[in-house]
Amino acid sequence: MPHHDKFTSVDPRTAQPRPSGYSATAKTLHWLIVLLVLAQFVVVFLMPSIGRDTVLEPLITRHFSIGVLILVVMAFRWMLRLHHPVPLDTPGLAAWERWLAYATHRLFYFILLIGPFLGWASASAHSLSVNIFGVIPLPSIAAPKASWALTAGDIHTVMMWTLLALIGLHVAAALTHHYFRHDDVLRRMLPGGGTRRP
Repeated sequence: MPHHDKFTSVDPRTAQPRPSGYSATAKTLHWLIVLLVLAQFVVVFLMPSIGRDTVLEPLITRHFSIGVLILVVMAFRWMLRLHHPVPLDTPGLAAWERWLAYATHRLFYFILLIGPFLGWASASAHSLSVNIFGVIPLPSIAAPKASWALTAGDIHTVMMWTLLALIGLHVAAALTHHYFRHDDVLRRMLPGGGTRRP
């Protein structure tokens, strides 16, 4: 059987203890998503707004490309999470803190998995081709000026501002746990901190 550093709960599906630490793969995917999302927000703030007469330019192409990468990495991370769940709660957390942790993580997954599709639909509606770094062209998923796809673009914008707020909340919570509560919430996602061994 695999050896784990420590266990905090039991998986009801297998009756086996679940590891409290994240695997090296899960940590790598987490920090890769952090870098991709950071890069995406930098591009978003630099690129022109996408409107009715927007012409495809390098920054917009880069925005589309990073969005596709985020979707792919998040899909892989979601599948990994389903097969290797790790409890989010930490001993001593109040009920509302556990609920907030689970709600925040679910929103992260929802936004980062659904948001790219909404942006893709909006690009199609604006007749902007999605081409991954100029190498891999993707098909349009909506007709030009399709009303549902234009609405999807508006929802995409709202979701990205929501994501920015969630990131602020997530970072504030992690720093609070690390510097004021002195628990392992942050450490177990850092390299070498609370990693389970295969």
